[in-house]
Amino acid sequence: MRKVTLSIAAAVAIASFLAVAPTPSRADNAGIVPSGIMRNVAGIVAHSGGRVVQVGTAFFVAVPSRAFPGRSFVYLVTAHHNLLDEYGKPRAGLSLTLEDSKTGAMREEPLPLESRWVLDPLAEKADVAAIPLTPEGASIAPIPLGSLLGNDDPLARPETGAQVYYLTAATVGVNQHRFEALARFGHVSVPDPADTEVIGAGLQQLSYLDGGSAPGFSSGAPVFVSAGLRFALWGILEANTSLNTDPVFSGLAGVLPARFVAETCRKMGEVQDKTLQGSKGPLPE
Repeated sequence: MRKVTLSIAAAVAIASFLAVAPTPSRADNAGIVPSGIMRNVAGIVAHSGGRVVQVGTAFFVAVPSRAFPGRSFVYLVTAHHNLLDEYGKPRAGLSLTLEDSKTGAMREEPLPLESRWVLDPLAEKADVAAIPLTPEGASIAPIPLGSLLGNDDPLARPETGAQVYYLTAATVGVNQHRFEALARFGHVSVPDPADTEVIGAGLQQLSYLDGGSAPGFSSGAPVFVSAGLRFALWGILEANTSLNTDPVFSGLAGVLPARFVAETCRKMGEVQDKTLQGSKGPLPE
């Protein structure tokens, strides 16, 4: 993990603190997105020629504080390559599209340059990046860290054919823009990760889902898989994959396993907990 980013994460510890930890959502019926889960996604956009251009998708994850039970740190997570241009240089002028909690209208929040984002502390080349972020007055519902499939989860390797869905963000309307979260459904095709080349990110360890090729702006979208009576975060959608030329892989989309997200967010939570414990200021309400 980049040392400069660790100091940034510590500096904004209080700004990304939630008073109440969100609870995991459960699936009501097959083929239905659990209620409340649609508010964990946001769009990453840029402006070009007077137009808003969709670059990718991001989502929010909540990590419970060990120092202050009942509170959580909130992080924005996306695919690392969304923050870079076609030459591998940091994109400037990126913004996050969100729904305002008071008006319901779409709004934009400026995003920092790539150098200020945190990478996976154990696998820096993994296509994941995160920052502490809790947009004031925005309608969001972070994914609890406990809803991420990891190495310690008995369901960390879903079976082939298990139902999945991923969420992307879109701007709807011409004159009056409205934020919408879109759900796309599919099934687990290849549960065990395999080497896959990702355009703009290099070689990655990806699993696969079926359901058709994902559009480019879906890169960074959260992918959920049916895990017993609940849906858990399976990983990050990689829309820019260059799949095996074998026709068997036609129509599949790559998924970066959720453990990379868990590693990154958990480490930031540890750093921010230490920062809050060492501060002498009052705990935020």
